[in-house]
Amino acid sequence: MSAQADPSPEGEVGPRLRQLREQKGVSARQVAQLAGLTPAYLSRLENGRVSPTVATLARLVAAMGETMATLFSEPPGSHESVVRRADRHLMRSRGVLDSQVTPGWAKRLEILESLVEPGQGSSDALHTHAGEEECVLVLEGVLDLYLGSERFHLEVGDSATFDSRTPHRWRNPADEQSRVLWIITPASY
Repeated sequence: MSAQADPSPEGEVGPRLRQLREQKGVSARQVAQLAGLTPAYLSRLENGRVSPTVATLARLVAAMGETMATLFSEPPGSHESVVRRADRHLMRSRGVLDSQVTPGWAKRLEILESLVEPGQGSSDALHTHAGEEECVLVLEGVLDLYLGSERFHLEVGDSATFDSRTPHRWRNPADEQSRVLWIITPASY
């Protein structure tokens, strides 16, 4: 498979969330309440014992006044144009490994390569998020994309473009891993 798994803690979403929360100076209880979750769940997540859905992760980041792109952000002053595969920022979330193709400083465009394990996806509930448009391109495997009440079964080479504010969700219905490319404008996902 093309993206490499990152066994290190920095590839895990929980420690990144805790670091962001601590940088913002807010308590776990405050963030959990704003995101509609229990403090116990947030604690388990930050300690790597549970893995959130993409929708839950987006609620947590929004509760801190940030965007998902913040989890991938690079240190100030880092404005490299080339992102080497080995240097991509990785984020794991509930059977999905996102690999940021664009540099963290990019604000108008974000591209993620996602490896989606069988039966995994964003969540069972439709969600929306900040942004204008997004496009998904299936590179390997299949992906079911739900836009409102419609389901679209995408296969290798298929793509779909939609408004990020359209209620949506997605999942890999197959028995094998899928690899997809997400293109999001602006980089607010």
